[in-house]
Amino acid sequence: MHRKTHRLRTRVAVLASGVLVGGLAVGVPPTQAAPSPGTPADAASAVDFTQVTMAKGEPEMGEPMTLDVLPDRSVLHTSRDGTVRLTDAAGNTSVAGEIPVYTHDEEGLQGVGIDPGFVKNRFVYFYYAPPLDTPEGDVTETGKPADWEPFDGLNRLSRFVLGKDGKLDLGSEKQILDVPANRGLCCHVGGDIAFDSRGNLLLSTGDDTNPFQSDAYTPIDERADRNPAFDAQRSSANTNDLRGKILRIDVDADGTYDIPRGNLFHRHSKKARPEIYAMGFRNPFRMSVDKKTDTVYVGDYGPDAAAADPARGPGGQVEFNRITEAGNYGWPYCTGKNDAYTDYDFADGTSGEKFNCARPVNKSPHNTGRKWLPSAKPAWIAYDGPSVPEFGDGAESPMGGPVYRYDKKLDSSVKFPKAFDGDNFAGEFARGWIKRIEQDRRGNVQSINDFPWTGTQVMDMEFGPDGALYVLDYGTGYFGGDENSALYRIEASQ
Repeated sequence: MHRKTHRLRTRVAVLASGVLVGGLAVGVPPTQAAPSPGTPADAASAVDFTQVTMAKGEPEMGEPMTLDVLPDRSVLHTSRDGTVRLTDAAGNTSVAGEIPVYTHDEEGLQGVGIDPGFVKNRFVYFYYAPPLDTPEGDVTETGKPADWEPFDGLNRLSRFVLGKDGKLDLGSEKQILDVPANRGLCCHVGGDIAFDSRGNLLLSTGDDTNPFQSDAYTPIDERADRNPAFDAQRSSANTNDLRGKILRIDVDADGTYDIPRGNLFHRHSKKARPEIYAMGFRNPFRMSVDKKTDTVYVGDYGPDAAAADPARGPGGQVEFNRITEAGNYGWPYCTGKNDAYTDYDFADGTSGEKFNCARPVNKSPHNTGRKWLPSAKPAWIAYDGPSVPEFGDGAESPMGGPVYRYDKKLDSSVKFPKAFDGDNFAGEFARGWIKRIEQDRRGNVQSINDFPWTGTQVMDMEFGPDGALYVLDYGTGYFGGDENSALYRIEASQ
C-alpha cells in the first residue's frame, strides 16, 4: 500500500488550516457549539461499546489484507500470501483455501467480496496476482522494452464458490477481469471490492507506479530508457488503462460482465475503457459503498513531499474521496483540492507550466488513451500532518470506511444507534484511529468525532448484518502478520 510516513518511506497527504471541507471549517473544532439535549450528538454520547476479539496473531491472521462479513456473521479475511481464512461468529478460525499468488513488494492476494446473492449462489470474489511465469527478483529500472517485457503481468478479479463446509472450491474459478501490471518494481496495487445497491461490482486499482525517484512529487518520468513503471500517466491518467481507477461492472452468472449505465465512458468509446467509473487515483487502497445512496467512499494515498515547490508542485497530501458520479480525481496532475503539479522534464531537470486541473492533457509517450481528460474533481477531505485538527498528526494513511445505516426492523442487541445513521466511519492506518464523520445529505461535513477502539493499524472495516462494526487490524510489522494482527467486532449497547 506504500504508507506515507511523514517523509519516511516505509510500507503502505492536505489542506491548509481554515479551508472549508464540505461545510466544516477545518481548523475550527466542531465541538465549539454545545449540542442541546436530545440531539444526535447527545444520543451518541450515551452509547457503550464492547470490542470483541474474534481472531488474533498467528496462525489465525497471516498478513491481514481485507475482510467481508457473511450473512451468518462469520468473516472471510485474506492474507497477502494467498491464504483465505474463515472466522465464525464465535471466534473459531479455519483456512478456507489457498490461492497461488505472485508476491513481490505489495502484490499477492488483495481484496475479497461477497456476492449480494451469496445465500443462494455461494459466490465469493477475489483480486489477486496469479503467478504466471514472471522472473524472480527485481526488474531493471533503465534499459530497453525487451528488458521489461518478461515482467509484464497482471492482477486478476476472479469468482469462486465457497462450500457450505467453509472450504473454497479452487476448481470453481471464473476469471472475470485482468488488470495489467508491471511487475518487479514497487508500488500500488489497490485491490478493494464492493457492491452497490444494484448488484454492480466495484474494484479499486492502484497506479502501479514507483514513487521513490520523483523527489516525492508526481511520478511522470517519460524518458525512453526508463522503465515505464516510473510514469503514472500510462496508468492513472490513461483512459485506455484499468490502473489507478475505480472500476464498475455487472457480473453475469457465467462469469462474463456487462457495463452498467453511468460509467465515465460508453461501451464503444474510442481509446477509453468502459469499465472505468472513476479515474485519477494513486492508490485507492480501501473503499466502501453506501447502498442507500450508492455513494462510494475512498481513501487515496498521496506522495511524500515535505513542502510545496513551485518548480514541482504541492506538498504531499492524502485524500478521503466521496464519489457520487463518474469522474476524474486528478492524479498524477492534480491532488487535494485540485492543487496542480508542475510539468517536469526528468531528462534535463527543467520545469514547465502547471497542469490545468480544469482540462488535463496527457501528452506522455506511454499514453494509449485519450489526450484530453475530464476535469479533475477535488477531494472530499484532504489532509497533511495536522491540517485537519480532528485527525491529529503524524503519518498519513487514509482508509476509506463504511457508512452506517440504521435498520429499525433489525432484531440485534449489538447494532449501532439511530443517531449514527448516515455517518461515515473513516480509518487511519498509521495514526491508528477510527473517526465518525457526520455529514448532511449533500456530503457536507458537520463534525468529525472520535470513535473508541483498541488496536494498532486499521486495515479494513465493514458493518455486518448484525449492525456491529468489524475491524481488521494489520498489526505492527510489515509484509507479514504479528501478534498484534487481529480481527475485531465492535458491538454497541444502549
